[in-house]
Amino acid sequence: MKNLDIELDEEYAEKLAYIQQEAEQDTVEAIKSSIDLRYQQLHQQKTNPLAKLKQSKFIGCFQGEADLAANSEAIVRSAIQENYDHRGY
Repeated sequence: MKNLDIELDEEYAEKLAYIQQEAEQDTVEAIKSSIDLRYQQLHQQKTNPLAKLKQSKFIGCFQGEADLAANSEAIVRSAIQENYDHRGY
């Protein structure tokens, strides 16, 4: 068993107290469960690339058509016609 001597600032001491109260855990159990949760998150990201991508800031940073990949050529053609076709039919 490993002993840890840590100092928490007031913000983290309050967060730890909240976790202890809500989860009805003592300090050691609250810290262990927090470590377990973070471990599982990191392990899942490593073994599941989709989970890692979903947790990144990449998802949701674009706006566009839902079928952009499938219809990319038609969408680009349409955009070019709208923006550069000045023949005035």
